[in-house]
Amino acid sequence: MIHTDRVLNRLDRVRRTGADKWMACCPAHDDKSPSLSIRLTDDRILLHCFAGCSAEAVLDALGLKFSDLYDDASRAAYARATANDGRRFKPLQPTDPLEQERLIVEIGRADIKAGVSLSFEDRARLKLAIERLRPPRRTPHESNG
Repeated sequence: MIHTDRVLNRLDRVRRTGADKWMACCPAHDDKSPSLSIRLTDDRILLHCFAGCSAEAVLDALGLKFSDLYDDASRAAYARATANDGRRFKPLQPTDPLEQERLIVEIGRADIKAGVSLSFEDRARLKLAIERLRPPRRTPHESNG
């Protein structure tokens, strides 16, 4: 069960806008009129500030954590997922030194295929990864011996 009062009781000028939906003043900035949307879903509370404040900033201002937005079962799962280092997903730790280069090439190709415009830095990194994966060129001296 989700306890919406965990969030709503800490907000100013809360008004219901629909079934399981509210608007309130955002505590993360000097809000004169309600710009924070609060919505209850099956297993969590969703927050969105139309002025652009991040969910982290809103939660910090409320003195809450992301886990406070989940129902009891999802809170337990969230706690297990973030128990080690606070991050939900573990960073990739390639065992093969060239695996990172292969991943960069794979992501770059997928982005290009999807029509994503790569930044100058991304293009340069993609080029470096391709160069690192290319087999070394043989010199004429090496091919004769």
